[in-house]
Amino acid sequence: MRKKKLFISIAAGILAATSISTVTIDGYQAHAAQTTNQDENNEQGTLVLNHKTRVYNKKGQKVYSYLRTNGLLQKGSSIQYAGKVQTTTDAMAERYSFHDSNWNWFYLPYVTIKGKEYYNIGHGGYIKVVNVAKINGNDLYTNEASVTTKLWSTQTKIPLYDNQGKQLDKYLSGGQKIVLDKETNSEEFGPKRINTPPAIQKLYRIKGTDEFIGNVYIKTTPRQLLPFYSVFTQVYAVNDAKYYDKDGKAFTGTLLRKGTSVSVSTAIKIINPDSKKEELYYQQADNPRCFFKASDIKYLAGPKLSEPNK
Repeated sequence: MRKKKLFISIAAGILAATSISTVTIDGYQAHAAQTTNQDENNEQGTLVLNHKTRVYNKKGQKVYSYLRTNGLLQKGSSIQYAGKVQTTTDAMAERYSFHDSNWNWFYLPYVTIKGKEYYNIGHGGYIKVVNVAKINGNDLYTNEASVTTKLWSTQTKIPLYDNQGKQLDKYLSGGQKIVLDKETNSEEFGPKRINTPPAIQKLYRIKGTDEFIGNVYIKTTPRQLLPFYSVFTQVYAVNDAKYYDKDGKAFTGTLLRKGTSVSVSTAIKIINPDSKKEELYYQQADNPRCFFKASDIKYLAGPKLSEPNK
């Protein structure tokens, strides 16, 4: 019987790109990270590698002959996987997960061999999950990543920050092994901006704590994304969502485009001036004069807001 040919190719481009959109309303600026995706159907059933990797057998042994290859797959290669993707409601519930363009979360079951996680790629082959960047064209997330600390510039110790953005009277030294489980930036700590060196673009939470470390103090960046941390509730526009004022009146000609995420701080009930009925709205975190209808948005990350009493 003719063997099924292994599909290996260099990814043609990045399927998901992130940009910053800015909307100005009465002198206030609303900032949102917008995600755009190409046709995901082109990548169904495939994994894209973030690092070159050897194919292994079910015993965790390297193989040097795999479907007309020498068993060494290059970074950027796209390969078919075996198994069926499962749904999940929480990115932190699974060691590895990914979301589609509508922020529905999924995971591909893996097997553990000698303490390492592997995806099954069929025909007796397995590859390490840590070497996978994308599944079905979507970025792969992990809820924990082991890293080594390093000193930065002329500093002799590594500062840590709490979950309010305040520097702690606690430090790490270079060469320490730590485990990270979430990532964020200084703006997501709310009104208390962190006074960090300009080189710090991202902060990571140390697993099991509410302590954060800057990216410049990490020797090697985690290969997969970590779930996002924010003191704000992050929501996603499932429609082109209108901006409303506190009385439920829509701002003219201004929309939060479908596919855009934004932070909200409060859930309140407002009487719709047209229907005269009370509806649930969410207040934008960095522009408290703006509100969104709950029916136009979907929860993404951060603390879940309690609905006001009916």
